[in-house]
Amino acid sequence: MKLLFFDMEFADGKVPGSIYSLGYLMTDENFEIIRPQTNLIINPDSTWNDYVAKNILAYPMEVFDGAPKFSEVYEEIKSLFDEADIAVGFSVKNDTRELRRDCERYGLEPIRFFHFDTEQLCRMMPSHKEARGLGKCVKAWCGVIPENQHRSDGDAYATMLLMRAVCEANHVDPEMMVDAYPECVGESVAKHNQPKTEQAKRGHRYHGRRRRSGGRKPQKTANAPA
Repeated sequence: MKLLFFDMEFADGKVPGSIYSLGYLMTDENFEIIRPQTNLIINPDSTWNDYVAKNILAYPMEVFDGAPKFSEVYEEIKSLFDEADIAVGFSVKNDTRELRRDCERYGLEPIRFFHFDTEQLCRMMPSHKEARGLGKCVKAWCGVIPENQHRSDGDAYATMLLMRAVCEANHVDPEMMVDAYPECVGESVAKHNQPKTEQAKRGHRYHGRRRRSGGRKPQKTANAPA
């Protein structure tokens, strides 16, 4: 199983599709690294939100002037998500929405993949329910404060630490965790206005694809809801 841990940052939330960085790393089911921690810098071709520029941006503004635009790295990004069995993020809704918008902005086909939301997973766990946000969840589950917060590759790596810690605490591998919590599985490009019951169905579609490609039969973790 290949897991793509990812995070994105945006220049201006008022500008649809203004991704300026995609951080990622890829591991196998044992969390052994297949692709190293990387931060893909993108010229957002956009205005910059003042708060982002002053408080979140981890690079000098000049770095983005010579960076490729989204359309120039589209194939590279698509190949990453195509290679992975599932993409794992923290609060993935914003990331997948802006990824769709950037594709629309440049007239490109949407990038289709299944994703697993560790924020939703943490809220379903009986432990550390008081933790909110990636940094606090990592501190609660891993006992460390993640480095390079709000830098995409740092947040992607922190998401890997979190997923690994939750799996270890439940004595399961990531595939078993994903199988046990279909509510945390989603699609990057889904039909609009789906009822809430579609959440579980999305998970079952992922499981069906995994089984057809050689994945194991879904199992339940000890803490999984019945």
